Amino acid sequence: MGRIILPKEDEAIKNLMDNEVVRKHFISVVTGIQVEEIRSVRLMNTFLRRRYRKQKLGIVDVLVELNDDTSINIEMQLVRYAGWDRRCLFYLAKMYVEDLRQGEDYGKLKRCINISILDFNLTKDEENHKV
Repeated sequence: MGRIILPKEDEAIKNLMDNEVVRKHFISVVTGIQVEEIRSVRLMNTFLRRRYRKQKLGIVDVLVELNDDTSINIEMQLVRYAGWDRRCLFYLAKMYVEDLRQGEDYGKLKRCINISILDFNLTKDEENHKV
């Protein structure tokens, strides 16, 4: 008998997100965007670019782009990470500025969403879902 992989393990969430139907419905439930409004959810390269050799590289679990160019980072974290809020902000900032070119208007910046699935309580608040 094979090993049962819980859906909270990195590989399991990546495999689940490989399925476009699962991706669409998951994103719809978490963000409140109607499934009918999500025409496609294209998986992206999970390595966030760096411009300089010594610049910190960002590697996310699942990176999705919606039809309206919204980028969504889906992260799974099982172990409490002291700087989780800063790490998420770092990933969001890299995603936000990644495609803006020299001379382009700031109005071209795309909407970015971070979804963190945590196996710990990030705050002292009892509420499990934060927006």
